[in-house]
Amino acid sequence: MPYPNEHSMRIADPSKFIEGSMRSKDLGSGIRIIIGKLKGENSMSTQAIRFDKGKFTFEQAKEWIKSHGYKPISMEKATG
Repeated sequence: MPYPNEHSMRIADPSKFIEGSMRSKDLGSGIRIIIGKLKGENSMSTQAIRFDKGKFTFEQAKEWIKSHGYKPISMEKATG
């Protein structure tokens, strides 16, 4: 689902996570990570990474994802 002010890079399907385990953590500089516990696991895993469209173009967000070794299952440009 596109967001009005954030580019979204989905790393894992949210249905694979334990309901109620999702958390958002600000990484600073316009980057926010969504983490949660995968079903059957105890540690936290990355579900998505979101980028403030005022600080990152969609191309810059894609480059950040690539340079940090993530392999997104989907990428959506901010709509607003």
